[in-house]
Amino acid sequence: MLNVSSSPVRERLDRPGTDAAAQLPAHGALWLMQMLTGALDALDYGMLLLDTTGHLVQANQMGHQHCTSAHGSCRLQDGQLHARSSADEPVLQRALTQAAGGRRCLLKLGEAPHAETVAVVPLSSPLGIRGGDAVLLVFGKQQVCEALSVEHFARVHSLTHAEGMVLTALCGGDEPSAIARKFGVAVSTVRTQIASVRQKTQAASIRELVRQVAMLPPIVSVLGHEAAH
Repeated sequence: MLNVSSSPVRERLDRPGTDAAAQLPAHGALWLMQMLTGALDALDYGMLLLDTTGHLVQANQMGHQHCTSAHGSCRLQDGQLHARSSADEPVLQRALTQAAGGRRCLLKLGEAPHAETVAVVPLSSPLGIRGGDAVLLVFGKQQVCEALSVEHFARVHSLTHAEGMVLTALCGGDEPSAIARKFGVAVSTVRTQIASVRQKTQAASIRELVRQVAMLPPIVSVLGHEAAH
């Protein structure tokens, strides 16, 4: 494995006013691109990189899922991004045109319960290459946190299996009474489990507990990554 911290590669990366990829040797640039691709796939946000005409250049794992899911707000046709709903199409295309001109915006595409919020962000070529500009689309999270992140959070705080299930349900927006019906237990049992989870995580309230989970770094399933590719 390449040791960046003590190599000439690291020295070039740390040099101010330089482009990291341009400073790396050929094999180092490939390594960097592979690492960046893996890093983007690990994010719990769908991301699409488009050229200024709306053609797909790159998509991370979650972005690929957004475009291929039957409930996704966007789709790809011959490499061109389109809204799945005809009503959303002019809105999306207008946003892409504006982004090509340097304007960013936030869109709401699709209809409930599958509506998605999408940030449209213009990107300028760091090398000043004409025609090198691009547009980044970032989809809102589909859930508070990845299931694996919640699972690891539960392990770190020594939650029982039942407490972990209750925590997952709380993060999904379920009330204690709904959780009790879902798992076939008394509401008093669920409230006791919530109190135990709050004690172990030092959360002052359910809201604070959910906030802790929402701020967790994503741990994306390896199986999901392989399926997306």
